[in-house]
Amino acid sequence: MEAPKRGIRDEPAAAAAATAAAGGRVGGRLDALRQLIKLEDRRLQASFFFLAWGCCVMLHGTVLNRAANPEHVLAGYGLFTIGAALALLTLCGAGRAAARVEEALRGYF
Repeated sequence: MEAPKRGIRDEPAAAAAATAAAGGRVGGRLDALRQLIKLEDRRLQASFFFLAWGCCVMLHGTVLNRAANPEHVLAGYGLFTIGAALALLTLCGAGRAAARVEEALRGYF
């Protein structure tokens, strides 16, 4: 008799196969990533928003338009840093700290 195989987060392989069957492939890397990261999380969406806008502003000010104000590039760097910090807090499991940061940022943006 064979011992039941375990998937990510110690759930049985049958349950992991059932969730993966909805996506088409069993045991793929994308399914493992979906189990670890819930993309519907509003903190992750907020962090991706800040990362994207910060990256766009920094790239525009440093690559596309070298004559841009340095203050704009610094603001883009700040947005990028806020997004990275929020993503780090969310993904490392510090949910309460990430929620507090998100609440504080909601007042500004």
